[in-house]
Order: sequence, then structure tokens, then C-alpha cells
Amino acid sequence: MIFGYIDPGTGYTVASLGGILLTFLLGMLSTSLLFIKKIFNFLKRHKAWVTIIVIGMIGVTLGVFSMQKPSIAFDKKVIVIGFDALSPRIMEPLMAQGKLKNFARLKTEGGYRHLATTTPAESPVAWSAFSTGKNPGKSGIFDFIGRNPKDYFLSLSLSNTEGGIAKPVIKTKRFWQYTSDKKIPTVILGCPVSFPPDKVHGKMLSGMGVPDLLGTEGTFSFYTSAKESNVDTSGGRVFSVKKSPMIIDYFYGPRVAGLTGGAEAVKVPFKVTFPAKGKAEIEFQSKKVSLSDSEWSGWQEIAFDVGLFRKAKGIFKFFLVATEPDLKLYVSPFNLDPRAPFLPISYPPDYSRTLSDEVGLFHTQGMPFDTWSLNEKRLDEKRFLEQVGDVLEEREKMLALELSRFDKGVFYFYFEDPDIIQHMFWRYTDPQHPLYEADAPAEYKNMISTWYEKMDEILGRVMEHVGPNDTLLVLSDHGFDTYRRTVHVNSWLRERGLLELKDAGALTGEPLLKSIDWAKTKAYSIGFGSIYVNERGREAQGVVAAGEEKKNLMAQIVEGLESWVDEKYGNRVVNKMYVSQDIYKGPEAKNSPDLVIGFNAGYGSSWQTALGAVPSDLIEDNLRKWSGSHLFDPKLVDGVLFSNRPILNEKPSIMDLAPTILHLVGFSDEEIKAQDFDGQPLF
Repeated sequence: MIFGYIDPGTGYTVASLGGILLTFLLGMLSTSLLFIKKIFNFLKRHKAWVTIIVIGMIGVTLGVFSMQKPSIAFDKKVIVIGFDALSPRIMEPLMAQGKLKNFARLKTEGGYRHLATTTPAESPVAWSAFSTGKNPGKSGIFDFIGRNPKDYFLSLSLSNTEGGIAKPVIKTKRFWQYTSDKKIPTVILGCPVSFPPDKVHGKMLSGMGVPDLLGTEGTFSFYTSAKESNVDTSGGRVFSVKKSPMIIDYFYGPRVAGLTGGAEAVKVPFKVTFPAKGKAEIEFQSKKVSLSDSEWSGWQEIAFDVGLFRKAKGIFKFFLVATEPDLKLYVSPFNLDPRAPFLPISYPPDYSRTLSDEVGLFHTQGMPFDTWSLNEKRLDEKRFLEQVGDVLEEREKMLALELSRFDKGVFYFYFEDPDIIQHMFWRYTDPQHPLYEADAPAEYKNMISTWYEKMDEILGRVMEHVGPNDTLLVLSDHGFDTYRRTVHVNSWLRERGLLELKDAGALTGEPLLKSIDWAKTKAYSIGFGSIYVNERGREAQGVVAAGEEKKNLMAQIVEGLESWVDEKYGNRVVNKMYVSQDIYKGPEAKNSPDLVIGFNAGYGSSWQTALGAVPSDLIEDNLRKWSGSHLFDPKLVDGVLFSNRPILNEKPSIMDLAPTILHLVGFSDEEIKAQDFDGQPLF
């Protein structure tokens, strides 16, 4: 990090040299004017030759630029709307009942198909395939979580920030880079795995992958004077405070290296007082916020000092759960302030600022929904839905604004809402789910269909902007189903003698693969269905030889998992196992998991497995409110594809969308074939 410094004597030095500098500059100006006069007289005497030379230079320059980036004259619209996780098994009955009139109209007037997703059926993997037109072996995105074989270090695949600089995680071009090369107006708003933003011929706002100010995917804070019985803090930080007329504590921001070399969180003090029963006043950084019990605040601004002349600015919201008998104060994740983001989130860089000027402050965090607060019972369903509604309102304002001024080119907009609602409310629709409530409010039982209808209303407004010569594509990245049982894959590997802990007698192993005895471990699992062989020469402490030994081990794991039956219900846990060399092709395939688990509907890798832990049980009921999922065998969770044009391909894939978009805007067959897409144009 480089800082500029101006010492107190600088002003005096400049002033004392002022006369000398002025004389020198005036002399230079006189000489320049004399030189310019002579050039002007020469050009005047040789007009014809000068004209020929200038025209020639202009022609050469234009020729060079046209060869470098040939443009396409495209005066129509290609509008693409991504609704995460819309499922055909839900949509088709709702359309038949007349509840999704706009989707039904699009199906009738254009086309509708089930859309094949990726392996695995995870949002970052699928949306990467959507935007690149290529399989994970070329995009490099295989799971939410990846590992470095050199040290077994785990990391999120959504973003990569090194030394404070955000770097792209996808290893190949996206369709908006192709359209931008051809100077086609391009607007990309919220596409997953688009952080940091690319330079486009238009506008881009990054989506899934943008971290909060802490560098996480969203960490809330909860301050309470109550004695804590809920120890689950997977998604947030819980701070105990002593109840008194005045409570003083701290907000904890990003971690910054100190003078001793260690990193510490930057702190901002705050004070809470109670002016009346059921009310609280919160003061910090010269601001005062007054709240009543069960009330959300508006957006609040905060700034953390992170270095000389540097501040990390964020925005967040309070929710005052209660003041009596104990204080319970929820603080949402610190989002990057769109007016001055600490990391790049838009292109042009000031687009996020101008957008916030026009629609108001908005969530910048790539996954903006506070699902962990509901999982960990810091917020109830009603308050969670209020937060989800706020995000939707922000997105609808952005969509309306940008559609109103979009007249040609390619336009993409993303809604994550259906995915989140199904994750958190599926338990109300499945009588066999362990958290099913027969007497739950009808509002919650109908919540999923309600949000499908909300998406239908949005689609109706989008269709108003589509002319007879324009193209509208509407898709989801995968479908959805129930998630009743959670599977501890590392525990299964341990039971089979394929994974060992350093303490052989320990009941459990710590997260982040910390407890594993690598000298005795042949395979391990991380993420939501990824299994890696501890291969000699690839992993830091690998023990399994490449070739026949590895092949036999993988066959053993495939056979064991595909034949695993859940004793409690008599169901097969795994529908199908996938071997990486059969499904991934490309230069990044070498970094893929060796095996991918295609779970049966109702089953999924546990959160402990995702982070490399080894619980004592093999399988247990899913008792989290996160009760629906799509992390099953991809063949069980197709997405959907709608278009205002007939879709001739009977079995389209999500990888078909990128080449389809390029075809629609005028790319030739030869140009498309040259890009090594795994998908094909649909029209």
C-alpha cells in the first residue's frame, strides 16, 4: 500500500520558487508559439499533400481499430432474466391453476422446456456455466468450497481477494465480454460469480461473490444480555453484554495487521440507552438511532479506520428484537457502501454510486439474505420476510430504472429470491420433514407459491419492454426439493477405513480438515458433495498412487455410496455417483473433485462435511430451518427455460444460453464454434 505525504514546509518552498517558475514557463510559452506559427505557415503552403496524409492516417487508424475489435450493428433487444431455483414441479401445476399467467403466456406464445443443470446442481457452478457456455472443467468452478492440495486449505470459490485486490475466479470468457468486444450495449445486473466486475460496453453490478466488509459472505452480529442457550454461531457473532441503564460495546469491522504483525478487528464503540419502556437509543460515530421493540432501522452508515488516510465504509441495519427482560439487538452484516465501495463492485466504477443516487441505498453483499439469522433463531420468520421484502423492493427499482432506458443490446437481471424462500420455507410444505408443522399459519404453508407469483408479476412488467423483434429468455439454474436428512460423508469414509483422525479414539474431528491423519487417509470430502482422493504427488501428504490404485479406490467408494440405504426410512441415500473424468473436460479439470455425489432427493451433505469436519454420526435428521435444497443428483432438479421464440431443442442445457445470446446478436456460426463452447445455440 502506497501513501503520499506532504510535509509542512512544502507550501513555503513552492511559494519561494514561484517567481523563477513563472519566468521559465513564460519563456517556454513564447518559444512554443513561435514554433507553432512556423508549422502553420508550412501546412498552409502544402494543403493538398497534408490533406492526403491526414486522410491516409485516419484510414489506417480506423482499419487497425476495426481489425482489433470489429463491431456488430445490433439494434434489437435480448433480455435475459434469471430466477434462481424455479422448479418445473412447482411451476407446472401453478400454471395449470392459472396462477402464473405471464409464464403461461410466454410458454404459449413462445416456448418452454426443462433446462438441464450442471453437476453439481449448485448456483455458482450453474450460473458460471450459463455465462461461459462451458462446463466446470473450463470455468474452474466446481463447488461452493474448494481446497488447495498443497496445504489442504479451504476457500470459497465465489471470490478471490489477495493483498486487498479482488481477482476473477472464472478462468474463461463470459458472454458479456464477447458482446463488449463487438461494442454491443451490454447491461449485466447481479449475475452470480461476477466479482470483481468486468469492463463491459455498458454497465455491470456484481452479484453473488461480493463479500461484506469482513470479507465473508455475510456475518451478522447479535448483542444480548440474556443467558445464551443457543450456541450455534455458524453465520454470525454473538456478544454478551451486561444489562444496565447504559450499555457500551463495540462493532467489530475488518481485520487489519497491527504493529506486532497479528491481525485485529477494527472496533467502533457504540452506546445503548433506554429512554422509555420498550425503546432504545443507539449512538455511534456522532449518530443517534431511536428504535422501539420489534422495529427495523433504516440504512445506517459506518466507517472503519483501516490504515493511514483509509476508511472502509459500510452500511447496515439494526433490528431491536427486545429491550425487556433482556436486550436483544440484531446488527445486519456490514455491506460495502455502494457510494464508496472498499472493493470494486460495478463497472464503470462509479456506477454503484450513481445507481444508489437514483434508487437509494441497497444491499451490495452478493448473497444479501440473512438466512443464518433465521437458522440460528436470531430473527423469526416474520422479520426475515421483511428483510427479504426489502431486498426485492431494491431489485425491482433497479430493474424498472434500467429497463426504462435500455433500447438495444443485451440485458441480464438476476433474482435470488425463489431460491432463498424455498430453502427456508420448504418445511411447511412437506409433511415428512422433521420440522413440519401441521398447524402452521397458512401464510407460511403458501409462501413458496406466493413468491412464484411475485416472480410472475415481475415477468409481466419485463414483457412490457419486449418488442416484436426482440428476444426474451427466462431461466432458472436448477430446480428444488425437500431436504430431510443430513449426511456426514467424512464420517462414512472414516467408518469404511478410508479416513483416519490423528486421535484414533476421538468421537469427532474438527472443521477445516484439522483433525485428519493424512498419512492414514485415502479420501476426504469437502463442499456439498465433493470427494477427493488423497493422491500421492498431488496432495501435500498424499498416500494413494495415481493410476490403478486410485481407480480401484474410487470404484470402491462409488459402489459403497450407491448401495447405501438409510436404515431409518429404507431409502437410498445416493442416486448416482459421478467420476470427474466422465463429466469435466478442459484445462481446469485437473482441479476438480475426483468424485461428485448425486444425492437422492431428501438427502444432502451436512454443513460439517462442507467444512471438512467429521461428526460422530453417519446421518441424522435435518433440524435446520434451511429445509429445502437443490444439492441432489442433477437429473432430479432440472431448471426451467422460457422464451418468446419457439425452442426447438427438446433437451436444452444451461450451457446453451451463452452461445444462444451470441447467435442472437449476430455472431456467425464460425465465430461461435471457435470459442469451444460446450453448449449450442437454441435458435
